[in-house]
Amino acid sequence: MDETRNPPGWFNMNVRPPCRVQSGEARLDGFREVLSLQTQRKPWLCGVVGFLCALAVPVGAVWAQPGGEDGPPVHSRVHLVSEFEAVTPGMTAMLGLVFDLDDGWHSYADSWNDSGAPMSAVWSLPEGFTIGDPIWPAAHRFIQPGGILDHVYEHQAIILFPLAIDADVEVGTDAVISASLEWLVCDDNSCVPQFAETSITIPVHNATKIGEGARVIAKARTKMGRLATGSKADPVILSWQGDTLVAENLEGLGMAFVPGPGCVEPIDLLERGQSDTGRLELAFNFDDHPEGLVVGWIELIDKPGKRPLTTPERITLVRLHRGERPARLLGQPGGEAAPEQGPR
Repeated sequence: MDETRNPPGWFNMNVRPPCRVQSGEARLDGFREVLSLQTQRKPWLCGVVGFLCALAVPVGAVWAQPGGEDGPPVHSRVHLVSEFEAVTPGMTAMLGLVFDLDDGWHSYADSWNDSGAPMSAVWSLPEGFTIGDPIWPAAHRFIQPGGILDHVYEHQAIILFPLAIDADVEVGTDAVISASLEWLVCDDNSCVPQFAETSITIPVHNATKIGEGARVIAKARTKMGRLATGSKADPVILSWQGDTLVAENLEGLGMAFVPGPGCVEPIDLLERGQSDTGRLELAFNFDDHPEGLVVGWIELIDKPGKRPLTTPERITLVRLHRGERPARLLGQPGGEAAPEQGPR
């Protein structure tokens, strides 16, 4: 049985490879370490870290699902689904972690956040199975008093994971795929760490069989956004003015930028990351990463002060290197080979 870790991609540093532990105190240590890094950027966030560090958790408490008699309150649930009810050797299937959150609570995207950490996972896999990097859905901006900017999910978030099956995996076996998960949920008054174990059994056959989870996976894909192609038909047109990425839409709608995993550091994201007009100018810190990657989503906003429009055609997926034209992503003239698509 192999273990594969998908740690929080905090600033793309992989700061903590999480351990498959059962101690409540040990699990909280991981959140303390991740959150403490943020105080190096914004010292006033010490209060957030202090809150979590002060949580009274009995040492040795065992939580198989979020909360429990000795665990923190449950404000979210998670389960694992598969696109295929049966798989074949040599193929790649898609799995989905489905997080359902209580009303008024939110979890955090793998983004440039001021006060929250993204989900982390430790996978247990049979020999011959390999889990890929998470594929995150578009999040939205969440601003708190004091200029605290996070990028969050509410109600439901579905995070996809490619599952590769080796060609020499024996037909007739049942593959048990399990994940040990940690994530943080918050409301307007408090934050609570959540922990869970979830698993699914997938048989290996000579032919694939679509499962009920395929509809869930299809729903998740609609939240990934449409890739910017450089076409005039794109809902958002992208161009560079020096090191500033300019986004425009002909409808004159407002726009918001949500950085994805691995995005180079945005400059003044609180003020410059959203516009109430049809033009958005985004600046990034390329000093340490001259060929830095801009990855994330630009979401259209119908009216000032409203939430983004979340239909697929209203979410533009951005994945560009410094100065790169969107046409390069499609192998059109203007660049070299296309990088892998999607925020991972």
